[in-house]
Amino acid sequence: MASALEERSDAAEEIEDLCIALFDRWCERRCMVPLAYLMHTWPIAGASPQLIDRLTSTLRDLVIYHADTLDAEDRALIGRVIAIATGAS
Repeated sequence: MASALEERSDAAEEIEDLCIALFDRWCERRCMVPLAYLMHTWPIAGASPQLIDRLTSTLRDLVIYHADTLDAEDRALIGRVIAIATGAS
């Protein structure tokens, strides 16, 4: 059975991978607004719940205030980040 620390570490690693995917997508498409939101709170220096909460809050704000800059895949990736973070905290 995995410990809580291992589970949190796995969740943080998966969130990191999803953020890399978002970063790559937005760089490729030159989407400045989403990149600015992401870069405000990422990369995460550690797997602390507070930093992950800050990242998810920022991504939620991006979806709320700039939905027109996101495509369906962007929203799906962001949704996965939020779902993982919710289960990790």
